[in-house]
Amino acid sequence: MSNRRAIDMINVKYRSVDEVDGSLPRLVKRNLQFHQSRQKLNIEMKDLSKHGNQLRKEDWFHVFLRFGTCYSLFALIFMWTITILVFAGLYMVVDLGYGGTDCGMVSPDSPYPVMGFGAYFAFSLETTTTVGYGLPGSTNAFFESCPMIQVVIYCQMVFSMLYNAFLFAFFFARLAKTESRASQVIFSDTAVMTRYTRNADGRIGTTKGPWRFCIRVADVDAAYPVVEAHVRMYAKIGTQLIEMRIVSPNDEIGANLFLSWPLTVKHEIDVHSPLRPPVDDPFRLPSAGLNLRNADSIVGCTEQYACPVCGESYGDIHRLRKHFTYAQIQERQDEYPIEGTHQAYNLEEEFSLLEEPTAQELRDWFPDEIIVLVEGIDSLQSGTFQAIQSYTVENLSWGGGFEDCVFFRTDGTTVDLNKFHNVIPSNDTLYLNHDKSFENHLNQPCRVRRGRSNPEVSFDEEEGEMYHSNGKGKCMLRNEKMDETAKIESEPLKVE
Repeated sequence: MSNRRAIDMINVKYRSVDEVDGSLPRLVKRNLQFHQSRQKLNIEMKDLSKHGNQLRKEDWFHVFLRFGTCYSLFALIFMWTITILVFAGLYMVVDLGYGGTDCGMVSPDSPYPVMGFGAYFAFSLETTTTVGYGLPGSTNAFFESCPMIQVVIYCQMVFSMLYNAFLFAFFFARLAKTESRASQVIFSDTAVMTRYTRNADGRIGTTKGPWRFCIRVADVDAAYPVVEAHVRMYAKIGTQLIEMRIVSPNDEIGANLFLSWPLTVKHEIDVHSPLRPPVDDPFRLPSAGLNLRNADSIVGCTEQYACPVCGESYGDIHRLRKHFTYAQIQERQDEYPIEGTHQAYNLEEEFSLLEEPTAQELRDWFPDEIIVLVEGIDSLQSGTFQAIQSYTVENLSWGGGFEDCVFFRTDGTTVDLNKFHNVIPSNDTLYLNHDKSFENHLNQPCRVRRGRSNPEVSFDEEEGEMYHSNGKGKCMLRNEKMDETAKIESEPLKVE
């Protein structure tokens, strides 16, 4: 049984409804402009003071770094002032302890040495800042007659060096932290739930294949690419957080991203996906706790089905059906008995193909929230950062695809952020390729083989053709009645 079947085991009590707005609270709040988040999870630890204080003390520096800048600055200045006052008091105690000896802390003409605390404070401030305005009394700077003053000065200078080192490390960590770099990684406002075309054997064709959950991601600072960027997805269902496999970019090779270019991240809603309702598939092998995906079985990387007669395993149900068909022919020719052989199974009844869920079924079964994490390394400071976004059922767009937001100039490339969130509705019958509906290209620049000119196009649905508005070229798409391939015919066009 697949990992995603853990959904069935979740008790309904975990899906408790928030008393305020009638819905489960989001784990990631969209509290930044352009429908983005502040990279902070809406989660807290209960009874942390009881169980976690010792753990936080072990990591006190990072705990202190999490405080606000104004609070941290005030606390550091307050601590610095307190240490100056403490050492000023020590100077006063040591000076008064020497009796009539002039240690140089207070003017010898003062009848009330205790009233000269300002002088002790000034000397303490000069010592910790190494300013050197001069001594308040008449002695020299070596305090030969009061050696304890030298000890206190030594202790204050050691503390001052350590405190200055801490201040340097703290402010450098605050100013140079790469967490803020994540704010320039943007996600699409909505996620697209769409189907692409794929034949029964897994190849691109005219039959609609599985649903896909798609989002778009890009980096605003596109001129300086993020190093080693990759993406992950999680489905939050009640108290469970289930990892989602990604087909594009392929998570088998790291799900790497080139964030300088707007990219679409796709999760296929197959039988292993936590986004799909449960299915009864008795001949499917158990996942043994592994998080699998159907795409690996289609290309022959994994085997999901086993023959209940001979035990041979196959990647998908289509290959298992072919195995049964061939085995039944052989067994009938060899006059094998029906019982206990492949002939005892009815292909149409017992090995029927799984039907894809409807949009309403997917909507009803959609998780409480989908968390998307993009990790990368800032090239300036070589620090790792993580950008976070989330999607609920209210953030879904059904069908279609993201509008093309990349345009070419004579001197470079432009990404139009005004179109970054736009979704173009799909056509139910015509598809240009395996993952993008043909409607995405309606009223969009026609891509030609040579040249950079992008004239507008129009579409004739009955004929299945696109035409340049300027009449200089033709982009032809064969519909289902003709061929299953796209044919592009265009003469070279030049940039004006």
